[in-house]
Amino acid sequence: MVNFLFLRHTILVILINGMTLFPPNYLFAAFDSNILSPIQNAAGAFPFSVYRNSLSSISDPSNLTSAQPLFGAGGISRKFGLKDLTESVIFVGSHYKDLGIGLGLAKFGNETYKETTLSISATNKIKDLLMVGLSFQFYQLNILNYGQDNSFGFKLSARYKMNAQLEALMSILNPHGPVIGQSKEKLPQVISGGLLMKPSPKITGQVSFSHDTEFTISTRFGVIWEPVNHFHIAIGKVNQPNIFTTGGMFTFKNFRIEIGYLSYANLGLVTYQTGISYTRL
Repeated sequence: MVNFLFLRHTILVILINGMTLFPPNYLFAAFDSNILSPIQNAAGAFPFSVYRNSLSSISDPSNLTSAQPLFGAGGISRKFGLKDLTESVIFVGSHYKDLGIGLGLAKFGNETYKETTLSISATNKIKDLLMVGLSFQFYQLNILNYGQDNSFGFKLSARYKMNAQLEALMSILNPHGPVIGQSKEKLPQVISGGLLMKPSPKITGQVSFSHDTEFTISTRFGVIWEPVNHFHIAIGKVNQPNIFTTGGMFTFKNFRIEIGYLSYANLGLVTYQTGISYTRL
């Protein structure tokens, strides 16, 4: 049986020293974590937004629109079930002239090791079929007794509506190769793509990939089903690393509540995630 006190201590020590406890596919270095909403993670860690006016807009700026109502969202996750590996996220969105706009803030870690990411996003619709989004990230890393460092990055994403049931999506993160820290550690450079399918009003499916240029390509599959009105169930699978995902979503008037659960098959560890959003219609 895993000694969780020992494991927690080991993970934190290794994070502080910029190394990895497990092979790279399981735990990366600074700012490796994709900031995904609970329903994204529940449906196979889908790297793109499924629903508008939600927390997932922080990871996919292409889903904001010029008709965007004012909305706010927040979420929290406990990676591997460890309090010291808690990530909290907030995001607000609206519109300005012909642009959908958003502002997001994510924090990860504790007093010893803390990552902060501030993102500013904008989206423009090109004709009726193509939406292109751009977000700028400000990264800040704080390590007790080691100091603080900052860096900048950006993400470009696009979604093309092929028909009423199918969308094609693509994104690229940090193609300019930013670094952070005294050791000039590379921040993630990630290329992602996928298909979002709606074979019926009650079923949404996704097939996607995400490729960090330093590691093996990761493929993802997931389904979201609405068995009754306002209640959704999600299940998915991630390869590289080997993760099983599940969760759900409940909508009530202007509110959306999401829950995500990730089980790391080769580690025997889990990550829990919850989120809520409110849209002013």
